[in-house]
Amino acid sequence: FPDNNRHYRVDVLEASFDQQLVIWVNGSKYELSREAVEHACGLQRMWKDLVVVLDRWQAAGAHNTDRKVDRSDLTGALVTFDVAWSQFENSYISELIAIEEQARQVVMNAALFESQVQDSELEPMAPASAEAERELVR
Repeated sequence: FPDNNRHYRVDVLEASFDQQLVIWVNGSKYELSREAVEHACGLQRMWKDLVVVLDRWQAAGAHNTDRKVDRSDLTGALVTFDVAWSQFENSYISELIAIEEQARQVVMNAALFESQVQDSELEPMAPASAEAERELVR
């Protein structure tokens, strides 16, 4: 992001609730780490805690009672939510980046082997020709 402000993307919160432990890319199965799953659960808990505090805050304001939620309750809920968010976001996005790199490597290898096969077609009897074909279809 171009500035130093916090940016919360709803899809990050949704990903924590989806509990999709498996991601399929290019026909390959990738599983999220235990750490990412634990951070997802932590974010869900902190979200629920924040909603409870906000509901209490709203109810106290609507009834104009003396049982107002203390500002420190709201601040504490926001801080713990923010920490949980950043922990999940860091682990989740880092793992998505790693999965993307691994998936890209499969495509890059296929392109390399195809290039080798094309080169070897100029010399079909060369040992490298058969090896390149095996690598391409592997």
